[in-house]
Amino acid sequence: MNKAFVREPEPVEPRCPTLDGCEGIGVPVSRTTLLAQLPQEIAQRLSESSYYCPNPNCRVAYFDVWGVSVSQTSLRTSTYPKNPTAPVCSCFGITAQEILEEALAGRKERVRELLAKAESTEARCETESPSGASCVVEIRRLFLKHFAQE
Repeated sequence: MNKAFVREPEPVEPRCPTLDGCEGIGVPVSRTTLLAQLPQEIAQRLSESSYYCPNPNCRVAYFDVWGVSVSQTSLRTSTYPKNPTAPVCSCFGITAQEILEEALAGRKERVRELLAKAESTEARCETESPSGASCVVEIRRLFLKHFAQE
């Protein structure tokens, strides 16, 4: 049979382990993020290919390709979205409730300022955010979802 007609298997996305987690798709994280968010002895149990589970209802915070998982209770601080009252922006401390209030009041200025700071060199996303990623997308999503609703 000609290999040109053989379908290669689709790459498997990293999934949160079934036993402890939600089977959701993970977000790749760096070793720097793991060491900032977890005690060193726990972070070292995870391999170089590790992932954050962003599902707010899942007990797993991090997992790796070998099936090792770390509970959200192991995190150094409470983090969003695992805890909805924790700051959405870990670098600058703004919460989802504050974003909601600004959006419902139709005020854009504070959110614009925050987004500018989050996109600047002041942001420390790799060490402050549990996913190691910027909060910009989530802040925009939350703000636009509620902007000027009555």
